[in-house]
Amino acid sequence: MLVGMTTVLLFLIAMILLIQLISYCTRGFARKELDEIEATRRRQAEARKKKAAAKRTAVENVDEDIAVISAAVAAFEAERYA
Repeated sequence: MLVGMTTVLLFLIAMILLIQLISYCTRGFARKELDEIEATRRRQAEARKKKAAAKRTAVENVDEDIAVISAAVAAFEAERYA
């Protein structure tokens, strides 16, 4: 029983050391990946801002269109019923 527990303990220690070694060796790749993720988030935030600005412009254009159509209808009715 003692031999089995010692074997498991040594295996777990070896696994921890290997995981730390792999994380040390791949830290450059991880840094590049995190930078790319951050850049993607910035691009998405800029796209959302542009989309929101375009939506506001579209709403303003719709308001102008409604005003023009209302004026045209009012002019037509004034001409027709005059």
